Amino acid sequence: MLSRIFAPATEERAQSTTWGTWPGDVSPSSAPIVNQSSAMQLLAVAGCVRLITDSISTLPVDTYGTDASGQRVEVPKPRWLKYPTTDLDFTSWCTQILTSLLLHGNAYCAITRSNTAIVEVVPVDPALIMVSRAQGRKVYLVNGKEFAGEILHISGMMLPGADAGVSPLEYARQSIGLGLQAQEFGSDQFQSSLNMPGVIESPGKMNPDQMSAMAQAWRKARTKRGRGLPGVLEGGATWKPTGVTNEQAQFLQTRQWTAAEIAAQVFMVDPSDLGIPVAGTSLTYANLEQRSIRRLQVTLLPWIIRLESAVSSLLPQPRYIKFNVDGLLRGDSSSRWNVYKIASDINAAAAGYGQPPVLLTNEMRDFEDLNPVDAPAVPTPAPAVVPDPAQLNNAQPVNVHIHQPATELRMEPGAVTVQNDVHVPEQRTPEVHVHNEPAAVSVDVHPQTVNVPGPNIIVENNLPAPVPTKRTIVKDAEGRALYSVEEPLTEETRG
Repeated sequence: MLSRIFAPATEERAQSTTWGTWPGDVSPSSAPIVNQSSAMQLLAVAGCVRLITDSISTLPVDTYGTDASGQRVEVPKPRWLKYPTTDLDFTSWCTQILTSLLLHGNAYCAITRSNTAIVEVVPVDPALIMVSRAQGRKVYLVNGKEFAGEILHISGMMLPGADAGVSPLEYARQSIGLGLQAQEFGSDQFQSSLNMPGVIESPGKMNPDQMSAMAQAWRKARTKRGRGLPGVLEGGATWKPTGVTNEQAQFLQTRQWTAAEIAAQVFMVDPSDLGIPVAGTSLTYANLEQRSIRRLQVTLLPWIIRLESAVSSLLPQPRYIKFNVDGLLRGDSSSRWNVYKIASDINAAAAGYGQPPVLLTNEMRDFEDLNPVDAPAVPTPAPAVVPDPAQLNNAQPVNVHIHQPATELRMEPGAVTVQNDVHVPEQRTPEVHVHNEPAAVSVDVHPQTVNVPGPNIIVENNLPAPVPTKRTIVKDAEGRALYSVEEPLTEETRG
């Protein structure tokens, strides 16, 4: 009894299944097929693939080796690196390889050699190749048959123990499928003139023919060219919508969220780089350089390293290739010139210690796409001044003054009665005679070689030798000095 009371009320209505497709009705269908073709129809996928492939394939590529001292030097590129195939240059070839990696997780190339030299590196559709193992050896099956030639295999993210990379279309199938369904839903909405599904309610009973006629009349008035006409229902019938509006279904928010999810979580691309608005983010010139660094490190660098490693394995060792990413990190003019000024200051400090510069002027000019300049010329020394010989002959005498301090020789008195003091008389100022002879001038005929001897100066010092004397003091019996006698000190009187 309770079940009958609380059971949902039911209403019996006569319905017909011969009305056809109702405007706005979406027939239930299975999940969309996600493959390379269908995924590229989703703009979020196509935008990410194009951003990554164009950013990397257009970068300059340099080939390096080592010299006898072990220093890195740039070497010429092999021809197959400039034109991997007869029909593709390196940019087009790199675009195909990156597209295979981004959509399939693997890229394959068939290598053609002449003896040991590489002739071509031809990209192969990853859908045609399957990696397998035969007696522990990795083999590549092309259309189910083992390929006997040489295959270059570049893989993306790999699971442990796997022989091939994981396809992003596989692990992101649900998100990509949701984006395709949202895109299809919007298309159906516009095709149905944005008419919502609903039912016509009639207060009285109607037979199937009457219901079909009313439905067809309503359909005709609301579709195609009659969609602008008002609908007219008879017999008290009313129109009751059964669907939800796009605002209620958050159609735009769903599409934005799905696109941002695919860009950021599948391809590691900032959604704002694709024009996808994300709440809480802003793009300004102040953070442009930081965003460029982030794009290189997170989005591009993993694929750049894989390509460099794969292509370098085809070069004679120890040669390798490097993508020049300096252009991606190019800052604004103010930041660049500030770096150059700091480098110049470091160069000046390093020169004081005899160290090499960290950044040459021509390297700075190369970063700015300017032509190199020649090294500054060494200043030419000023020519030597040759004096006139006549001026040397008329040169004034040179006065030389010699200051020699006077010396004094003193002997302390002994304990005897007679004390002998040796006294050196005070020296007189010496007489100095200076003879200035004009010097002969000889000029060598060789350029920039001039020999000019200075004036020949002769200094004569006529200083008499000092004569020591002996002074004798005579004392009385009580030890009092009476008088003194001074006489020259000779060999006889020295004792």
